[in-house]
Amino acid sequence: MTPDAGASPPAPSRAELIGQFLDLQPRMRRRLTRVIPPDVHAEMGAVTFQQMQALHAIARRSGITMGELAGCLEAASLSGATQMADRLVKLGLVERMSDPGDRRLVRVALSPRGRDLLRRREAAWREGVGRALEGLTDQECATLVSLLERTVGPPPSEEMTGWLTTPEP
Repeated sequence: MTPDAGASPPAPSRAELIGQFLDLQPRMRRRLTRVIPPDVHAEMGAVTFQQMQALHAIARRSGITMGELAGCLEAASLSGATQMADRLVKLGLVERMSDPGDRRLVRVALSPRGRDLLRRREAAWREGVGRALEGLTDQECATLVSLLERTVGPPPSEEMTGWLTTPEP
């Protein structure tokens, strides 16, 4: 017997789909990062993924203690959060400040440079995602977002949800 010339090819297996998904990730990242302006890209190059997570957590509050920062960062200890804050201070992205209600507490808040970096990074990422999704209808975008939400599950904590709109000083 010969296969039916009009028959559709067999659907890819789950293993093949997983491979395709993994192959798409670096391609998507490259597509998104192409639109980041060179100055923002160079400045972001000095900031690790974990430091960027910390900056987002800090940006969501006017000032955050080391304990609060440790709680926002998955599996971070108090000493790890303090070391993270130290590195961000050295990079000029956050500033230490005393807590007016408790002199024993030290808080960190975004510096003007940190706020500007997050603002420019978010604008560039939004532009990149917008360009990447240009070929999809609104319904297709909604379906993609829904499927991704089902895939990743709920966020680990309230502090890490969504993109921020960087607060003005």
